[in-house]
Amino acid sequence: MVNRGLSFVMLLTLGGLSSSFVVAAPKDDFSFFHDFKNWEVVCDNVKRCVVQGANDEAGEGEEVVVWLSRDAGPDGGMRLEVASGKAVSADQMRIDARAFSTDPAKWKTWQADSAQSYGRRMATNDVSVITAWVSAARDAQTMSLGDPAAAHARKLSLAGLSAALLAVDSVQGRVGTVTAWRRAGTAPASSVPAPLPLPGVPPAAPAPQMSAAEQQRLVDATFTRFQADVQGCYMGDDEGPLKAAPKGSGAQALSASDALVMLDCADPSYNGASLWYRVSRKPPFDGTRLQLNGNTGVGADTDSGEQLSNGLAGARYDPGQRSLESFERERGIGDCGAVTRWIFDGTKFVLAARRIQGQCAGIDVDDWPSLYRTRP
Repeated sequence: MVNRGLSFVMLLTLGGLSSSFVVAAPKDDFSFFHDFKNWEVVCDNVKRCVVQGANDEAGEGEEVVVWLSRDAGPDGGMRLEVASGKAVSADQMRIDARAFSTDPAKWKTWQADSAQSYGRRMATNDVSVITAWVSAARDAQTMSLGDPAAAHARKLSLAGLSAALLAVDSVQGRVGTVTAWRRAGTAPASSVPAPLPLPGVPPAAPAPQMSAAEQQRLVDATFTRFQADVQGCYMGDDEGPLKAAPKGSGAQALSASDALVMLDCADPSYNGASLWYRVSRKPPFDGTRLQLNGNTGVGADTDSGEQLSNGLAGARYDPGQRSLESFERERGIGDCGAVTRWIFDGTKFVLAARRIQGQCAGIDVDDWPSLYRTRP
């Protein structure tokens, strides 16, 4: 497991557990993110929850990851997905070395060509199968694909799964109801809170044009005004005070009156920090640091130990889509961290999506659970 250094600010006490957990709940309606031993739980802003387990220290050919998801509401849909680097099938599954009896016809298997480490997949949406799996696995020790005692066995520790299931029940208001995975009771399904609607994002505003000469003027003016910010963030090879904006800085028009200016911090590590400003296109080019809801900023760089002054990590702006996206990597290969995207609606940048992955186990970004979603 990696050290999860993201902004964990909400204190949530799960009913029936003996302790409280500090979990990620940044502003802007983010919900829940926490790890329980070998498992982590991510619930988004409408309380759709994903429970994920991965054997992150497995050798080559031994990789296994499981995603168990559930939508909010009395009839929230379920999905159980298993992935590995080698072929998978329902009849391979063992829980504490005992075969998990299931009808293979209720599972779909396929090759996920875009996945680098976990391309072989199987999944089911069948409630009876998933309920039986939860019942068998929640108090067990190990799930495996094939004999767990075999050489190079593909097996996954179930330590923490029980607490993870209870976390989902608590977030979705299922504890004490007949729908609960871990702490069921007699309360009817109708007592489970209804799902929340996904928020919408206004359509992106048309992108105005800006000449290369104007872009350079804005970069130069913004650097002059905020040179101290850039110097504090800068991690390039130059020694002494910076005399000009670092190479890679740029500007894009937001409107007829405003521009978006990026000043590169030239971070030589994998996160590539940058500072972003909203600047007037007319002299004296007044500007302010861009305000982004849902932005946790960049924490301490683990290689250098230096603080990156709350710049955006791995950020890029797409003028065609009017979208700004950051990619905070917890390690260089980018298999854990957070990806956040905002859309410019003509007035401000609006949070559109955020994905998060705490466990560094070779899982591609496309498989990271959502912490915040909006309607397409």
